Amino acid sequence: MKFPLFTVSTALLLGLNLPAGADDGAPVKSELTAETEMKGSPGQELLRVTNDMWFLLSGVVDRKGADAVAERFDGLITEAEQIGDMLQGEDGMAQDLEALDMLHYRIAEALDDLSMEFESLCRAGCYGSPRLIKTFHRAVEAGLVGEEIVEDLAVPKPPLSESESRQELVRYRRLVEPDKALLATLQAVQDVETANRMIANLKQLTVRLNALLPQKSHQNRGLAASTVRSAREAYAPVEQLLWDIRTEIVRIAGLPGYDDSAFDNFSDALDGVYESLGNTHSAWFSDVFDESFRTDLDDALHENATTSN
Repeated sequence: MKFPLFTVSTALLLGLNLPAGADDGAPVKSELTAETEMKGSPGQELLRVTNDMWFLLSGVVDRKGADAVAERFDGLITEAEQIGDMLQGEDGMAQDLEALDMLHYRIAEALDDLSMEFESLCRAGCYGSPRLIKTFHRAVEAGLVGEEIVEDLAVPKPPLSESESRQELVRYRRLVEPDKALLATLQAVQDVETANRMIANLKQLTVRLNALLPQKSHQNRGLAASTVRSAREAYAPVEQLLWDIRTEIVRIAGLPGYDDSAFDNFSDALDGVYESLGNTHSAWFSDVFDESFRTDLDDALHENATTSN
């Protein structure tokens, strides 16, 4: 009988004995066993792997990062499963109970932190990364987190048909006009007075962009292979507009007094249009508004605050 890892780790934390596995009560051996015995107890290894998982996931802020960590995270799940197998054995449990007083609070905190990171990335839809989504579902099967955490995280769907892909190409071209209008609106912002005058424009553009969301049946699906090149050509002018919009957002964040409450209403309206921009441009949005964008934004805000003081 195989126990989910979270059940095994909970039993470890409570100091309970689990019934033996299917092999006449013998501990399950794996390639990890010898290495683990050298490093420490199974509980110590569980703590290490859990912390490694949390650290890996905590650095994911965009689609590119989500794709990049998927393979490594999958390997950590395998390690966790092997540790779980050892914890089911009487020897593994007994060995770890000796160090329980030192480990159980740290393991509990690490598992809680990992669960929170899972939930955060699930809310972000794993930034649309099919690789990470698949790995998250595997983590549930391994018992690392509860199934309810990923219940809204859809397994990657099949690619769009050619006709559906052509519909997306038409939608891409329709994004040019509201994007141009958004760029012009942001370029007009030079101080708190002009910012407040642009709030109505931002709200109207949010409505316009929301009207151009992809059909629900098209969401989280890649384009047909035969249309990828055409899609890139259709999206090229939109992508350039996104880069220009990014530049303007960073510039505005550096305006004198932007961190003051006088800009709050403008910032709220900008947040709304930014969210709509991400939803309508989801295929390539993270390529432009990536981790470096957040760094540039933080630098602009920090410089602003330093200058204001």
